[in-house]
Order: sequence, then C-alpha cells, then structure tokens
Amino acid sequence: MTAYHTPSPLLSAGFPPVVRSKASAQVSASVTHLMRWQEPLATRLRFRHSLPGRVANRLLNIELGLFLLAELLPMAPAEALPNLLNGQGIVYRERPVWTPHQHKMLSRARILLAPYQDRAVWYSALGKYATMDKSLRLFTTTGRGGQNPDASSYDRRERIQLYGWALA
Repeated sequence: MTAYHTPSPLLSAGFPPVVRSKASAQVSASVTHLMRWQEPLATRLRFRHSLPGRVANRLLNIELGLFLLAELLPMAPAEALPNLLNGQGIVYRERPVWTPHQHKMLSRARILLAPYQDRAVWYSALGKYATMDKSLRLFTTTGRGGQNPDASSYDRRERIQLYGWALA
C-alpha cells in the first residue's frame, strides 16, 4: 500500500504530518460519490415539475427506501423501513435468505437513508410523500405498497435504474 503525505497546517505547530493511504482516499471519494447519487435526476425533477427547494431530493430519498423494501422485503408495508435499516422487528427477523448482493444493498442503504432509521422521521416523510401529486410518485404507500400505475413508464424506468445503481 502506497502512502502519500498531505500538507497540513499543523506541521508548523510541531505535529507530525498527516499520512493517508490511497485506500483511505478512495473510500473518502467513494462515500462523497455515494452521497451525490441523486443530483442529476433531482435537478431534472425540480425543473420538470417546478418543485421548490430540496423537495425533489426528499422524493428520491423516500423512493429509494421504498425501492429497497420492494427488493428485500416485497410483502412488507412501507412503514417497515426503519426496522429493516436497524435490523429489528418481526419483518427483519422473518426475512428470506438474501444473496450477498442484497446484503450489500442494505449496507449502502444504511448509509444513504440513515435519517430514516428513526421511525418518526420515516413516518413524517411518508406522510409528506403521500401528499405529493400522484403522477409524481413512483410508489404507493397504502396497503402492501407497490408501484404507482399513474407514473409514466419513462419516469419509472429512469428512477428504478437510478435506485438500482445507488444501491449496487
């Protein structure tokens, strides 16, 4: 493993230089990249549907959580996401056997959807999602959930592809 020195203002204060490996720099860069997964689509949604502020980003985060549920626990209700992210609850304990890819999806989702590990935050987000225009929402939140039949096939394909990429 090759290491390189990063200039540090602490050098003049007598502290040793900061040494970072290429691996730690790559991890830092990949986490930053991971957190920007939604930007191109969020910008398009903002302009296409005249959404204020960060509403498009919130929409994509909520849908990423619903996508994760559909992939890992297809029969679970939308309210089960905090249990899935925290590894708790009957839905998580009685889950089917997952592939390594599905475990990786959950690991990435725990980073991307960290605020939704709090049940109150997730329920509030679901409430806001339910009030959005039906044609804008890709998923339904009532009953067992599922995809919204009113969503256009273009939007469905574009978002499902993005969610799969974000969790891959």
